[in-house]
Amino acid sequence: MKRLIWNRHTKLVLKHAAGWFCIVTGFIMLITPGQGILTLLLGIYLLADEVPLFGRIKAWLHRKFPKTADYVHRKSEQLKDRFKHTKLQE
Repeated sequence: MKRLIWNRHTKLVLKHAAGWFCIVTGFIMLITPGQGILTLLLGIYLLADEVPLFGRIKAWLHRKFPKTADYVHRKSEQLKDRFKHTKLQE
């Protein structure tokens, strides 16, 4: 089996896939049972560095709801840590 190459493009694609997945499922969960708003915020925080609109939304959320923004920021950092590639010690 071929090994996946962990370069910046692979990480960016995976980050975008996770962010957009959270946004789409968040919208679905707004009309079905689930944590729709939290999932939407998580997707926004994942994509805030690459998509300018989400960056502005993130800044507005920090000003308007600082406690909630800190919670979502912590959760998004946990997701970002999963995408970081660490070299294994041999």
